[in-house]
Amino acid sequence: MPFTDPFVANPYPYSFAATLGATPNVPLEMVENFVSGVYTISWSGGGTLTAEFWNGSSYIGTATGTSSLTFNLAQAATKVIFWNTVGSVSVVIALTALAAAPVSGQLYTYSTSQTITITGSAYFVLVGAAGGSVTATGSSGAIVTGRVTLTGALPFVAGVAGTQGNVSGSVPATAGTASTFAGNTAPGGNPAVTSTPGAAVSPNGVAGVASGIGNTTASAATISGFPFLTMGTTGTGGTTGGGSGIGTGGVTPVVANSGGPASGFGASGGGAGPGAAAGNTGGASTGGVLYLLVFA
Repeated sequence: MPFTDPFVANPYPYSFAATLGATPNVPLEMVENFVSGVYTISWSGGGTLTAEFWNGSSYIGTATGTSSLTFNLAQAATKVIFWNTVGSVSVVIALTALAAAPVSGQLYTYSTSQTITITGSAYFVLVGAAGGSVTATGSSGAIVTGRVTLTGALPFVAGVAGTQGNVSGSVPATAGTASTFAGNTAPGGNPAVTSTPGAAVSPNGVAGVASGIGNTTASAATISGFPFLTMGTTGTGGTTGGGSGIGTGGVTPVVANSGGPASGFGASGGGAGPGAAAGNTGGASTGGVLYLLVFA
C-alpha cells in the first residue's frame, strides 16, 4: 500500500564523519558545507585532536583538545582540516545548534494621522497627546507598547495636544486627545485647572505639577519582556521639563511670564511663572506619536 513518510528532513546535515590514517599528525581535509552554528567534535581512539575551520582559503578558527570539543562557528565554512597525535581515529563533527542572527529593523516615526501602508512584523510604541497647562501643568500622554502585524492598511490617529489656558481662568486649558493604532489606545493627558495639575493617565503617564514647580517624567516605553526596546520617556512642564527621548516638558519661568513650550511628543508645556498677569498662559503642549520598529 502507498506509504507517506511523516517526517520532514532537516534542511542541514546533522553530522559529518571521517577516519584519520594510521600515521599520527597527518592532516585530513573534510570538504563540506558547514553552516554557522555550534559543533560538537568527538572521536574514538584517544590522542589530542586539532580541527581547523576554513572558508575557502580564509582561516576561521581552531578547536583542539583531548576529549570532546565544542566549537562556535560564527560564519559558514567550506572545509575542516584535522589531525590527531594518535593514528586510526574516527572523528564525528555534529551540528548541535544553529547560530541565532541579531534582530535588526527599520524605525519609522509618525506624528500625523494617516494610514500605515508598510507591511511586516513590528514592535510599536504609541504615545498620547499631553494636556494643556496654565499655572500648573497638564499631565503627559500615556504610553502603550506591543507587537503588531502590519497589513499595509492600518489607520493611525495621532493625538492632538491640549491647548493652554490663561492665568485668569477665562480661557481654560483642554485635555490632550488619545492616539490610536491597530486596536490600541494611548489616552491623552488631562489639563491643568489654573493652579491644579492635570491627573495622570494610564498606562505610563505622569501627573502635572502644581504651580509648574519641579518636574516629573513618564516611565520608559518598554514592551514587557523586551527591555531592549526602551525608547525613552516623556514628561510634564516644570522648573526643568521632565522627559527625554520621546518628549520633554516645557520650562516654567522664575519670573512673571507665560510658560515655555514642550518639545518632542506627549509632553506638557511649562506653567506660567509666579505673579504672571491674567493674560499669561501655560506653555504649548505636544501631540501624540507612533514609533514602529519593522523587522520582517
